[in-house]
Amino acid sequence: MCAPCLIGVFTALRPQHILSVALPFSPVRMLALIVWVYMCVYLVQYFQFSPLVPKRFKPIAYVTGLLIGPLLLFVLVTIDVARKALSGSNGLEAVKRHFDDLRHAASTTSGPLHLFDSSGRSIDQIYGHGENKRLVGSVLRLTEEIVSEALDRRASDILIDPREKGIYTVRLRIDGVLTTVHEIPTVTCKAVLNSIKAVSNMDISEKRRPQDGAFVARKGDLNASFRVAAAGTLLGEKLSIRVLNQNAGSFRLKDVGVTKKQHAMLHDAVKQPSGMILLCGPTGSGKTTTLYALLNEIDRSTRNVITVEDPIEAVLPNASQIEVNPKADITFAKVLRSILRQDPDVICVGEIRDEETAEIALRAAQTGHLVFATIHCDSNAAAIIRLLDLGISPNLMASGLSLLFSQRLVRRLCDRCKREARLSDALIREFEAKGITYSHMYDAVGCSHCNRTGYLGRTAICDPMQITDDIKIEIAENRPFMTDLRNTGAKQGKVHLRKEGLKKVASGITSLAEIKRVVG
Repeated sequence: MCAPCLIGVFTALRPQHILSVALPFSPVRMLALIVWVYMCVYLVQYFQFSPLVPKRFKPIAYVTGLLIGPLLLFVLVTIDVARKALSGSNGLEAVKRHFDDLRHAASTTSGPLHLFDSSGRSIDQIYGHGENKRLVGSVLRLTEEIVSEALDRRASDILIDPREKGIYTVRLRIDGVLTTVHEIPTVTCKAVLNSIKAVSNMDISEKRRPQDGAFVARKGDLNASFRVAAAGTLLGEKLSIRVLNQNAGSFRLKDVGVTKKQHAMLHDAVKQPSGMILLCGPTGSGKTTTLYALLNEIDRSTRNVITVEDPIEAVLPNASQIEVNPKADITFAKVLRSILRQDPDVICVGEIRDEETAEIALRAAQTGHLVFATIHCDSNAAAIIRLLDLGISPNLMASGLSLLFSQRLVRRLCDRCKREARLSDALIREFEAKGITYSHMYDAVGCSHCNRTGYLGRTAICDPMQITDDIKIEIAENRPFMTDLRNTGAKQGKVHLRKEGLKKVASGITSLAEIKRVVG
């Protein structure tokens, strides 16, 4: 063949033509075929050692697995995931909670996080003006990363504290337990503190006196509000940032963790035209969440609902919400007096802190209004004692109170890694003597899904106390009853909470160690 002919042949054979001649099959189809074969062989091996398939049906299972292995494997995995999701005490609610977590995670990871003050100005506009813009930019990124991590890990508080040796620690309170997540050099962390104080409308030049502020974060579809408190310490200034629960407005009583009996008791109290439902518990016990759950049980389109809060944590449709502001002389007591002239059906008091607020709220409950309120104390008995110590008369208390509701929050065991509890012989004998079922008790283990803690999420253990006519008479007239409350009330409250906690343990919801940590 002549040279011009050879050149023509090689010119016509382009690389794609050479590839098509060299590979007369599709590499993708070949790879899919190999994966299919391996999955079929894997499923046959699974059937060989699986107790789910009876021995006499194993040959049929082998042939079926070799033919349609991947499809069967997909079905088995789907069934296994559904079975695990439905294995909890409330199967459908567990599935709903799982998808809510996925949706929440998707919303928090979509898009960058931005911080804004109460007027809508971004942190860049407020703090991003300096000679060294690169340094300021790195500080703002670190600030946003700390806040973003707190949201992603479902933290309720961010604590930034000075330590010795020139460092600050950043700790997150996740499900009620503090975890150290960062150690930052003092110079860098002071700039972070100033950026947070600036976006919270606080004075960055003041390092010793306590200050309060607030800011907002937006990340994708998520809007989160934060309350900030600054204080001077021996080693330097510290910040405490409370992440306000934005989902509280959608909570119902069934989401809080109350039992059917407690739900019925609360539901009946909410349907009453008057009286006070007083929620009791220490800081972080979920009182505000339960308060919103009670408000969501009310038809707010037919009843005039007015709330007094500090601060407003979630927006309630068809309700008038008023925020306390001591700097503007807007206090609980002054707002309550004005509310009584606005024809309310339901009044919600975020927290009873003083005698004046307690007296006005109880008189409102006495004069035909339904009142919801919270108070910081350990038990139902301690709530009565606290009201007496504030100066409330026993007669007013007896006529106004209708239900006391003490609660704590305990962590839920992670369904993916919890294991059957290893109980001592003495503990087993104690449970058998008390008639407590211990076959469904579990211990925390820890996995990547729960950040190695063994727990994911929290639920409430509650101790309701209905103020019956007999109890009203004893409060109003019987001084020995009040003395007995002072002496043994707190102890009895702990016993009741411990019993409710053991029910959660017996149902596999939480662990004995968690009940001991929370209740004692």
